[in-house]
Amino acid sequence: MRRLKAIDLRLIRNWASVLVVFAFAKAMTAQTTPQPTNAAQDEAIKQEVLAALADTVKPTKVRYKVDGVSGVIGDYVVLESDIEKQIMAYKRAGSLDDISKCEMMESMLGEKLYAHHAIQDSITVSDEEIANMTEQRIEYFRSQLNGASDQEIADVYRMDNIQQVKDELNIINRDELLASRMQQRLTEDIQITPEEVRQFFASIPEGERPLFNTEVEIARIVVKSKPSEESVKETIEKLNEYRDDVLNNGANFAAKATLFSEDVGTERQGGLISLRRGEPYAKEFKEAAFSLQEGQISKPFETEFGWHIVYLEKIRGSVRDVRHILLYPYISRSQEAKARAMLDEMRDRIVQGDTTFADAARAISDEKETAKNGGLFVNPTTGENLLDLTKAAPGLVSTVQFMEEGDVSGIIEEKDRRNVGVMTFTIVNLIRKVKDHEADYTKDFLKIKELALRDKQVRKIKQWREDKIKDTYIKIGPDFKECDLLQEWTK
Repeated sequence: MRRLKAIDLRLIRNWASVLVVFAFAKAMTAQTTPQPTNAAQDEAIKQEVLAALADTVKPTKVRYKVDGVSGVIGDYVVLESDIEKQIMAYKRAGSLDDISKCEMMESMLGEKLYAHHAIQDSITVSDEEIANMTEQRIEYFRSQLNGASDQEIADVYRMDNIQQVKDELNIINRDELLASRMQQRLTEDIQITPEEVRQFFASIPEGERPLFNTEVEIARIVVKSKPSEESVKETIEKLNEYRDDVLNNGANFAAKATLFSEDVGTERQGGLISLRRGEPYAKEFKEAAFSLQEGQISKPFETEFGWHIVYLEKIRGSVRDVRHILLYPYISRSQEAKARAMLDEMRDRIVQGDTTFADAARAISDEKETAKNGGLFVNPTTGENLLDLTKAAPGLVSTVQFMEEGDVSGIIEEKDRRNVGVMTFTIVNLIRKVKDHEADYTKDFLKIKELALRDKQVRKIKQWREDKIKDTYIKIGPDFKECDLLQEWTK
């Protein structure tokens, strides 16, 4: 298939050369093996490396790598062991593609170049951002290791304890965040005009224009199983017991969160979350967190994730360090059957013409984002009504791929991704299906505009990188002198 052929040849090739570090980083940083670092040792190594790789060494003498150093870029040293461990991490992440040492070296040099100049340009990342990213990756490690304990994670990464793992991940994450911020600064003000979009499209040879995947426009009705009033009451009573025990008996809130909270992402940290007002937490959760004073505990409240109590541990400027306990009310099989029966009855009414799909969605759908629009689904990535089937959930794909326009599906049953105690029941109305087709300037203008903007951003970053490579101290070890990918890095 010629899908995105032109972009593969001209645009994506640029992305691969300019941003290869991020293509690899996303696949492997969640399982990157931390490497012990000591500031004094790094500085000593760096000085030795600079001497060892300096051009003043006489050609008659044999040149050796010092301490397994593969290169230096700005203030960063890249060790041979760094490259080996990154390759192993990439493979452990489940990639089906092989990656060579040359490719990994190119990836690491790219990241260090961006990070180095981010520091030079006074771009900063906060300790809270780094710590949050580290915690997310620790939890990812844990999920990949089937709920391993902190010590088991430390053992896998050959560290004495989990804090050492976090310390090393903080270093890795800091550089990655700096590199990302540097690229964001370079591209944040770039805009594209309609004329530039037209020229971009016209520059693609007619036989090489990209093919776009099958897309669908759908509406859906989602009904969720709900707990009984008695089950909700029992949940609230439990949360009030925990709250009273902390306030009146001096019990430890963090310990209770570890023992009882059903939020698997925070229970091992005693329910700890650091948040700002602008971060994407549930509205009710943020309102509770920012209404408390230090040492106070909220009364039980509900979000789409379940029932919570929140303890405000510390206020640090705009940041609130809170701990919370999350509980899911028990939902019986009879409650699940009740939800399914309600949707089944509504589907019959739609098929028989007693009501429209849109009216039914407004009446019973539990998916607030779509219910108010008559169930019409909007792609959160593009803002369009059309959804690329290759990027849709497997359950949805298997349901709509054989449907005709106007059809109403049977009931799709699955667990709620946000609230594990809830079952969701969904029916889909296929409004429109756009099959695979070659890019059309009029019909696919927004997609072509996105490609044109990306191309412009890539060209800006590529030019910046070429300029910075010229005025940044870079030395590549002799083992990489024959790497074609690294020719632009050697001066």
